[in-house]
Amino acid sequence: MHPGAPAGRSPTGDCGGRQLVTQALQGLPSRLIQLVPRFRPDMDGVGECALRLGNALYKAYEIPSDYLVYHPPAPGSSIDLPVPFPHRVERLTGASASSLNHALDHFLADSSAPPVLLLHYVSYGFSPHGTPAWLPPAIERFHAKGGRVLTLFHELYALARFPSKTFFTSWLQRRIFRRLLARSEAAFTASQEFLDRIQQNNKTHRPASLIGICSNAGEPDNPTPLALRKRRLAVFGRFSTRKHLYARNLPQLLRIAQHLGIEEIADIGPVDEPLWMEKHVYGPAGGLVRGYGAMKDGAISGLLEDSILGALAYRYPLRWKSGVFAAYQAHAMAILLFRFENEIEPRDPADWCLSADRLLALPAGSVDSMAKMQQAAIAGYEHYQRYRSAHSMAETLLPALRVAAKR
Repeated sequence: MHPGAPAGRSPTGDCGGRQLVTQALQGLPSRLIQLVPRFRPDMDGVGECALRLGNALYKAYEIPSDYLVYHPPAPGSSIDLPVPFPHRVERLTGASASSLNHALDHFLADSSAPPVLLLHYVSYGFSPHGTPAWLPPAIERFHAKGGRVLTLFHELYALARFPSKTFFTSWLQRRIFRRLLARSEAAFTASQEFLDRIQQNNKTHRPASLIGICSNAGEPDNPTPLALRKRRLAVFGRFSTRKHLYARNLPQLLRIAQHLGIEEIADIGPVDEPLWMEKHVYGPAGGLVRGYGAMKDGAISGLLEDSILGALAYRYPLRWKSGVFAAYQAHAMAILLFRFENEIEPRDPADWCLSADRLLALPAGSVDSMAKMQQAAIAGYEHYQRYRSAHSMAETLLPALRVAAKR
């Protein structure tokens, strides 16, 4: 598809002037179906992860992807995709299983070999209450007709906590998760905590593995050393996660900025509540926070590569499932990880993952402080290259793709 083309299914024979590869390579499937809740032009970390994984699979193994997108985009929006674009994108209606069944039936009819589907499971992405009860029957139907299913569990199920709404929906979320796991040839997740829960519920003994989640803002080849960058601190991600960070940690964030001589705090991402930001962030920060709004991934990447520090409030055990955390690593930034709510700080945190206390303990404005931040940034970048890059994701998925293609 060309940038600006209307959302929908692109031609099957030619995309951006480039013939689609349809021949199987090295016992691998000739194509990969990827089911995601949202995709470009919507800003969505799971959709970006799926796109970058698809690009890596195509680059290394000539496996293009067919993206099935559950939610339609906003009216009048257009897809911004690179040219050439070897994949296909099909928009579903966002209304239960009928459109998904119809799309999967086409793949079953058009394939000489069993089609392989990679489900990016995000419970709340497919249902506002995290209970997409229609999804397991659709997956079971596809499986019964000869399709093969791999599942990347970005989420599992919410734990029952009273008086939260999850107290009433947790049992159904868990039931949906178990049915999807039972129909998966293999399961993947980014969190050891999630993997443990998968194994506890794995009655059919499906293979389950850890997989890194890649950056949702690009992967620069040779990131600039911190000393050559603008003294900028970046806060990137969905508005809800950024709002949570500011609401709980803005005073401490401003102290860190003053301590390190930060010249700008860049707020990167859509702003759903401009009045809240004006009252609770822009005003109290006295002009230090600059709102960049929603940006294209190339512009985000350029901004992150010219920032020394990235901030995030996220549960420490689940940091591996965050595409924002991965983006900071990929751009060789030092990472400021605030404690999530009442979480206890780990006794032995990763050397490249810095708490507010550790940053404030560094000598203010000294060369030694920058050297320690640079050391942390390099360690995080190297970890990303080994375990979290899009290429690493493709390599982790490869054995399961081979097994699925043989069956």
